[in-house]
Amino acid sequence: MTAGPGMGLLLILLTPLVWAVPAALMAAELTAALPVEGGYYIWVKRAFGPFSGFLCAWWTWLYSWVDCAVYPVLFAGYLDSVFTLTGHPLGLDSHPFLKWIIGLVVIVPVTMLNIRGARSVGETAIVFGVALIAPFAVMVALGLPKVLSHPAALVTPAIAPGHTVSSAFSLGLFAVMWNYLGWDSMSSAAGEVEAPSKSFPWALAVAVPLVSLCYALPAAVGIVAMPNLALWKDGSWPAVGTHVAGPWLGFWLATTGLVGSAGLFAATLLAASRIPFVLSADKLLPTKLTEIHPKFGTPWIAILVSAAFYTAFSYATFKDLAVVDVVLYSAALTLEFGALVALRIKEPNLHRPFRIPGGWPVLAFVTLAPIGTVAFGVMTQFHEQGSQMLRLSAIGLLSGPVWWWLAKPWRTVQKGRN
Repeated sequence: MTAGPGMGLLLILLTPLVWAVPAALMAAELTAALPVEGGYYIWVKRAFGPFSGFLCAWWTWLYSWVDCAVYPVLFAGYLDSVFTLTGHPLGLDSHPFLKWIIGLVVIVPVTMLNIRGARSVGETAIVFGVALIAPFAVMVALGLPKVLSHPAALVTPAIAPGHTVSSAFSLGLFAVMWNYLGWDSMSSAAGEVEAPSKSFPWALAVAVPLVSLCYALPAAVGIVAMPNLALWKDGSWPAVGTHVAGPWLGFWLATTGLVGSAGLFAATLLAASRIPFVLSADKLLPTKLTEIHPKFGTPWIAILVSAAFYTAFSYATFKDLAVVDVVLYSAALTLEFGALVALRIKEPNLHRPFRIPGGWPVLAFVTLAPIGTVAFGVMTQFHEQGSQMLRLSAIGLLSGPVWWWLAKPWRTVQKGRN
């Protein structure tokens, strides 16, 4: 809420309409039509050819290095909150190396869980999800009456002191976009899901509005219960819970925050680790990454390599990670939206168990709205916050064509041996 209560709540409510809903609709149509391992890599490859497919997969894998690294950071923040509430603060913000070591508590066991397979991750995610939502539901139930009796507090002040409308918008946009990204991610494991053509559209239709409510309602309660913006930081929900109902709710939120961080890491690792696996199968990465675990049938080398990158990146802060995360993801997402349109034109008779309704006018909005949102966000970020994170993002984007060029001789040799 460092952007200000009014701006923060506005972004939480409006961003899904131009960002999450279009991405979910696109993912629902293409996953239902092409429910294969590799998901978005296969969509873009089929629409535009191997190079574009590779770029989409490479950028997504790079974004996952950053995205997965966020969750160990959040885990450490919640752990610090647990100890703070018991009167023994760890002070992890002043000890980044210790914070990184604590993040390994998430990375190691969740990586082993992923090696066991998609079913194990899915069953665990359900338990984690219920455990995470429960204290927030209690907090909303206890805090909503105060929100209804003081509605003006939701937008007072509209922006944080010391910020203009533009800087407050820039400050909050990428964080909110990060919270609403990833609707296409599980398509990469569609080959391991039963009846994906039916289950994916249904799951996305339920998830998008549910996730939006899960962000908006606790945010509204938090704004009214803890109006002091200086108290808001990474992992602030335990403090909000304490303001709403006392230390017992704060402690409950802190402990379930640990569980939630682990669950999100598990799901993201599941989706992202399949990308190096399919790239390796296409001779675009070392063939060792295609090795399948003899007992669990999972790409265990690809999972371990992905986890190693996440471990390295988890040393950074959430604010820095979020900007790079959104830019890399948006570049890949642009190719996926392009594939949605291209396949409608090139393969009009492709069986689509789910088809985005409304014809070409709706398809135009679904495609252009998220692309326009991220373009506007990048411009405001560059103007208001400086260019350091955008330079890192540019390096990540350029690494795709560079790797494609460097790997060409090796790729040709590998194809010649087959």
